[in-house]
Amino acid sequence: MRVERTRLTWMCALALLPWVGATAGGHSAADPADDWRLYRAAVAAADGALRLHETSAARRWLAEAPAIYRGWEWRYLQATADQSLIERRAHDAPVTGLAVSADNRWLATTSSDKTVRLWNAATGDPGATLVGHAATAWSPAFRPRSAQLATLGSDGTVRVWDVDQQKELHRFEKTGNGTGALAWSPDGTLLAAGTWTVEPGRGVIGWLHLWNVDRQELVWKSEYGVKPITAVAFRGDGRQLAAGTWDGWIGLFPIPGDGKPAAEVRLGMLQGTYPAMQSVAYSPDGQTLVAASKDGMARLYSSAEAKLVSELAGHSRWVNAAVFDPAGGWVATGSSDESIRLWDARTRAPVRVLHGHTASVTALVVTPDRARLVSAAADGTLRWWDTGLADLSGTVWKHPADVYGFDYSRDGTRAASAAWGGRLTLWETATGRQVWGRPIHDTSANAVAFSPDGQRLVSGGNDGRLRLVDARTGDVVETWEEVKDGRAAGIAWSPDGRWVFCPSSRPTGKIWDAATGRLIHTIAGGKGEIYDAAFSPDCQWVVVGWTGGEARVIDVSSGADVVTLGGHVGGVYAVAFHPSGRLVATGGSDREIRLWELPSGKPLRVLNGHTELVYGLDFLPDGSRLASASADQTVRLWLPENGDSVLTIPFPVQVYGVKFSPDGRTLAALPMNGTIRLLQTEGG
Repeated sequence: MRVERTRLTWMCALALLPWVGATAGGHSAADPADDWRLYRAAVAAADGALRLHETSAARRWLAEAPAIYRGWEWRYLQATADQSLIERRAHDAPVTGLAVSADNRWLATTSSDKTVRLWNAATGDPGATLVGHAATAWSPAFRPRSAQLATLGSDGTVRVWDVDQQKELHRFEKTGNGTGALAWSPDGTLLAAGTWTVEPGRGVIGWLHLWNVDRQELVWKSEYGVKPITAVAFRGDGRQLAAGTWDGWIGLFPIPGDGKPAAEVRLGMLQGTYPAMQSVAYSPDGQTLVAASKDGMARLYSSAEAKLVSELAGHSRWVNAAVFDPAGGWVATGSSDESIRLWDARTRAPVRVLHGHTASVTALVVTPDRARLVSAAADGTLRWWDTGLADLSGTVWKHPADVYGFDYSRDGTRAASAAWGGRLTLWETATGRQVWGRPIHDTSANAVAFSPDGQRLVSGGNDGRLRLVDARTGDVVETWEEVKDGRAAGIAWSPDGRWVFCPSSRPTGKIWDAATGRLIHTIAGGKGEIYDAAFSPDCQWVVVGWTGGEARVIDVSSGADVVTLGGHVGGVYAVAFHPSGRLVATGGSDREIRLWELPSGKPLRVLNGHTELVYGLDFLPDGSRLASASADQTVRLWLPENGDSVLTIPFPVQVYGVKFSPDGRTLAALPMNGTIRLLQTEGG
């Protein structure tokens, strides 16, 4: 399946590049137009690769994009393609295992280069290299409450090291061949090993061992299965040992007081599948076991009832590792498809896909302080990830109802939303924390805007009320107007803070003195209702869009028309000024976006691509890109100077609005599913 999907990505990319010449990685374009086409094709190919979680392909395409054209969409895809905090080249061969010490000091790695290496668990700085294995080293495991580390080798040995003194303490010989796994009991008295041997006339046999390391004594050894045992783990209470095999079985072995396991409860292979186990791990409460397998699945089992609870499906290749958050909130899985996935441990719902590795993810571990997830890959690299990525509050703000209006404070530290049911909410943008949420309108709240000083909000709703709100507390300060047939869908506060525009009785709008609430002008003459409005950066004009089929540019000082923008067939539902103030964009029910030169009103170009009504428009603060939101369930990025579409971002529902943050790093989108989604060019 993965081969077919990858082939499709590349075929689509190549279809966009029929003119690409002879050199791979070089730009042999004859003129700037060719370079621009290369840029668009590379961005499209990178976007397609990321949707398929083909990180290495995406990063190759992003590198191919000519630097001169790299804009918001390139930075967004680049951030998506690498969400890690730290990358380290750990080994010149695949990393086969990871472990972190209980005191959070050390990270240990094993590799097919035969070495064991130590790293600062917080910073990734290199420590000592432990040498002794004569073949591939596997499955590092730190002894609880100790400075000891155990490793298993394809040389048939299990070795116990003193990490502080960087020397070998114990060695157990003739334990088995090839891949295997180690685990310490929670009290540190027992070391379990899963291995395998080739027996004459019988073939491959799996073996389980238990040692009392202090006494240098083999407590128990048992034959188990006819394939390698590649995963072992103790439950948190030490009373159960789980062993996963390439037979597709998991054995749950009760551990009595004498340390000798009783007969196991076997979790069987699913009918018609071959889920060769790669790793197993218990939840912090010991109630659930997660198993990663070669059929591309991770499975959750009840450790008490020994039954399948849930399947985590999403990876397209082997799942090589699975770990629980130490607090039990989420599960992380790592795969040969180069991605890491985070899952809600309670609901089993997917939370996030992490990109960054460009080779198979081979191992995962969470630091004891829960601050970092560390991953290893087959290309010898390690990556550190912020575990806060498991909390979507930084990028997906959940709201009790659909959000219709949104605005950032000028300094970008806060944002306000207006939603169905009349609620306004103030958000802290750095954390996604709700500062307050209050019912401000009797029916739907449709629009909200910050005053330039950030002290007040103005909002409008289906109740026909125009309200001033204290941005610090959410208290209503004033109600300037209440009309029975009003529906304030488009509200704007002038950049100099002097004026507020708000729709009034259909089909009129009003300009108000922001300091006194005095009515300055009534704007009339349109058809339908006013759906959106925006002030020019110099506060000279306000552009107003009517659902009856036109947009007009109004002189703020006189209230007179400057020019009518009448090219749409159908209503105008979105308007936006370019930062220069001499270009305005309009979007309508005819699915088109039109760009106009001001003050002449000369039509410049039509942007086609959306297949349903255009609900929202916003220019990047530097003017280099225009974002649009549509009922066709997409957000699009456009180049204003030529009208080319440079990125399409799909959503599961229609999108009602878009808004760039003041620093231009984040694009807020308003999908109709009770969320605000933040698309970020860094830190997301």
